[in-house]
Amino acid sequence: MSIIKTLTSWRGIFALCIVCFHFSMHEFDQMTLAGVTFFFMLSGYLVTLKHSEIASAKKYYNRRLSRIFPLHWLVLAAMIVLDLFWIHKFNYGWDLPFHTLLLQSWFPQTDIHYNYSIHSWFLSSLLFCVIATPLLIKFLNKLSRKAAWAVVITVCAIVAGSSFVTNSNWHNYCYVFPLARLVDYSLGMMLGITMLKQQASSNLSTAKATAIEAGVLIIFAAFIAFHASGNYIALSLENSALWWIPISVMIVFCTKLNGNEGLIGKILTMRPLVWLGEISFEVYLMQKLINNIFTYVIAPFCGHFGFLVYDYCFEGTIPLLIITAWAVHWLFNKKSAK
Repeated sequence: MSIIKTLTSWRGIFALCIVCFHFSMHEFDQMTLAGVTFFFMLSGYLVTLKHSEIASAKKYYNRRLSRIFPLHWLVLAAMIVLDLFWIHKFNYGWDLPFHTLLLQSWFPQTDIHYNYSIHSWFLSSLLFCVIATPLLIKFLNKLSRKAAWAVVITVCAIVAGSSFVTNSNWHNYCYVFPLARLVDYSLGMMLGITMLKQQASSNLSTAKATAIEAGVLIIFAAFIAFHASGNYIALSLENSALWWIPISVMIVFCTKLNGNEGLIGKILTMRPLVWLGEISFEVYLMQKLINNIFTYVIAPFCGHFGFLVYDYCFEGTIPLLIITAWAVHWLFNKKSAK
């Protein structure tokens, strides 16, 4: 299946929304929660569409791990160097080796899984999903399509149900817990297995395709409004389960309309948005590092111009983040993967 440009663009949009939320822009709360679920589901979805990669476990792990670890180590090393020589905020301890090996998300304490390179908790959970993928593929392929869906839906129901009976600490930890995120990933895999032999729609008019795209956005907006209302059910399911339906609908119809997009899809396939999606991994992982560089290194030198900040500066950090993410993507991440 050819590259699905609209999904690539959504990666960039969600990544940018997550960055905005981390700059205390709480109007991006729902897009951030949905975006994290989207990234886990999309990862599981895409790995099944590229099922030929899994035929050789060695090649699969080489390819996936070379995508994850080099950038993680680069960012972690840069964060530590910056802290040692400039910021002096980290509490160094026994947990540093676990961060280095991306095992920090297995610890429920927030001061452990959010320490050092704070956003690498995502990679820690994703690493577990990546390692489990060949076994999951074999298990799901042994079952009939209906049986596989029954298993995944049952697990999803258990996870969703547990959100109502667990205490707040455990509920919050499930946001980063690798086993909980494996459910999102597995749901994405089932979508991929189901869509693998599906053909993209090629006989729809632009008007019909646009109507479908608008419907997808309306469904997504309805779930955002439901969460924003402060409803008890929505808040209990916000870490993952609430977004399974709208994200699934988005992924499926982006795939079905691939190459035959409506007006909304044509906007999403514009080069700037696709380009942003291509560097979304770097944008997400480097956001705290670049913010620290700007606010603690660059901004103080500009203090006599009235430009002195210590914490978060969206206007200064975002341009630097985008430029640096692009440079690291092409000059480091792609080369290290090769």
